Amino acid sequence: MRCCPEDFIVQELPAYEPCGDGEHLILEITKRQITTQAIANELARLLNCPLDAIGFAGMKDRQAVTTQRFSVPATVNADALADCSAQVRILGQHRNKLRKGHLLGNRFRIRVRNSHPDWEKRCQDISAILSAHGFPNFYGPQRFGREGSNAAIGEKALKTGKLFGPKWRKWLMISALQSQLFNEYLVQRINDGMFETALEGDVFGHLPRGGVFVSLEPDKEQPRLDQFEISPMGPIFGYKMMPAQNQAAIREQAILEAHGLNLSDFRSLKAEGSRRRMRLRPENFSIEKLDGDPVFCFDLPSGTYATILLNEFMKTDSGSDEEIAED
Repeated sequence: MRCCPEDFIVQELPAYEPCGDGEHLILEITKRQITTQAIANELARLLNCPLDAIGFAGMKDRQAVTTQRFSVPATVNADALADCSAQVRILGQHRNKLRKGHLLGNRFRIRVRNSHPDWEKRCQDISAILSAHGFPNFYGPQRFGREGSNAAIGEKALKTGKLFGPKWRKWLMISALQSQLFNEYLVQRINDGMFETALEGDVFGHLPRGGVFVSLEPDKEQPRLDQFEISPMGPIFGYKMMPAQNQAAIREQAILEAHGLNLSDFRSLKAEGSRRRMRLRPENFSIEKLDGDPVFCFDLPSGTYATILLNEFMKTDSGSDEEIAED
């Protein structure tokens, strides 16, 4: 993947449209080979406004062509946007600043080069399996830093109550630990044959998004799980995390105990925690053909890594430096 930025195209799916009035101006920006944060920095400089006045819903890939929305103060001189290094379209005013998670998901169009000569048949077989069983919503390796050490630093910080550096670094290390623990929980569910099974006390979330609830009646939830109406939600451990019960809670506690941790440890570093859907099926999935190469087209909820899905087809390391949006 990513032999050129045009091989990896991402379109943000917004959660809402500008209402037409308010203190914020919504921009749609298409960028190429530049990070979301770099665009935010550029907007602050061009518009002569504080960086924290720039809003966006999530990080998008650098080595790609991506389209996403930003909010800026409505009082800025919009003519200055003509000098932006990316393509800018003004959508209108809105009452709220764009914040992390203010999106439905992302639409991907990804070309994979140097595929096996029999890729069409192989993709057909794999697609059928994923359609029937779904794919595990793992966090990708890029979540854990270039050397994969972020989670270990986060774990040490929880045990000592100390983590030095700016706020963003603290968030990154603790988030990496939470992601690793989620992945471990998901691996255990798969290895124990419980990836597609409702457990007593599971926390469930509607698909592809929606309400969250705990159920002590797995037999009642299983048909809905089979139809991809709901998914079990794995733990993003933290002191405010919605608790599982009974069998599911025992499995989650075992993950913490294996690391010598408990939920109260997360309070010292203000890690609130949350839940993440474990089993997904991509929406609007199709595979096109371009000069003999497969082009994968699909939608995913926010926070889901496209490369995790593509690895089910590629069976190789994608080598991604993806910076996907967080829930």
